[in-house]
Amino acid sequence: MKNFAVIGDPIEHSLSPILHNAINKQMGFNVRYEKILVKSDTLSSFMNNKKVASFNVTIPHKQSVIPFLDRVDEAARKIGAVNCIHHKVGYNTDWLGFLYLMKKNSITVKGKDCLILGSGGAAKAVAYGLVTGNANSISVKNRTKLHSDQFIDWVRSISPDLISNKIPHLIINCTPIGMWPKITENPAVETFEEQTLIDTIYNPIETKWIKLNKRKVNKVVGGLDMFIAQGLASADIWYGDNISEKIDLEPIKEELKSKLC
Repeated sequence: MKNFAVIGDPIEHSLSPILHNAINKQMGFNVRYEKILVKSDTLSSFMNNKKVASFNVTIPHKQSVIPFLDRVDEAARKIGAVNCIHHKVGYNTDWLGFLYLMKKNSITVKGKDCLILGSGGAAKAVAYGLVTGNANSISVKNRTKLHSDQFIDWVRSISPDLISNKIPHLIINCTPIGMWPKITENPAVETFEEQTLIDTIYNPIETKWIKLNKRKVNKVVGGLDMFIAQGLASADIWYGDNISEKIDLEPIKEELKSKLC
C-alpha cells in the first residue's frame, strides 16, 4: 500500500483525507491518504524522509517547502507557493481549483474587473487564475498597506497593466475571515447589486459574508468546488491518466458537506 498525505500545522481541520480516500476507493487504488502534523521545526526532517513521496501542503508550509524540492512548475514558481508535491517536484493546483469553481458556477473571468480580499498564498493563486483567465483588472484590499503594496508589485511582475481600482464585477475573499470556528466574522467591504461574490472558504459551506449578501448581489459562491478541484488536479499529477474525468463527484461532495458546518 502506498502512503499519501497532507501536511500542515494545524492539520486536524483538513478534509483532504475524506476527498482523496473517496477518490482512491472509486478508482480501486491501494493507497492510504492521511493528515500529518508537521511543525516548522520538523519540516526539514519530514522533507528528507522518503516514506511519503506524494503529498499536499497546507499552511504554513506552502512557501517553506520550496527549498527542499528539485524543481517547481511554472505556476508554482510565479505564485511562489506549492500545495502539491510529487517525487520532489512542486506544483500549485489552487489556481486550477479557482478556475474550475468559476466555470462550474458559470462565472466569466474574461473582461471582468476583480477585487481580491487578502494578499497571501490563496490570493496569489486566485490572481494567477484571473491573469490566466484574461480578467480586465485586479485590485486588492488588505488590512496591512505594506502587504497590499507587495501584492500589487507581484501582480505587476506577471501582468504589468492589470492593476486598477475600478468598481469590481467580482469580489473574491481570499482571507480566513469567517472560516470555522470564527464563523461570526465578516469581511469589511462594500457590495453592490450587480456584483458576484466568491468566498474561497469552504467551512462553513456558507460564510456569514455569503449569507448577508446572497439576496443583495447578483450571485454568491462558496469555496467547496475550489477545494474539490484542487484535490482532483493533485490526483491527476500523482496518478496520471486524467482520473479527475472518471470520478463521480456528487457522492464525494455530499460526504464532504456532511462534515461541514
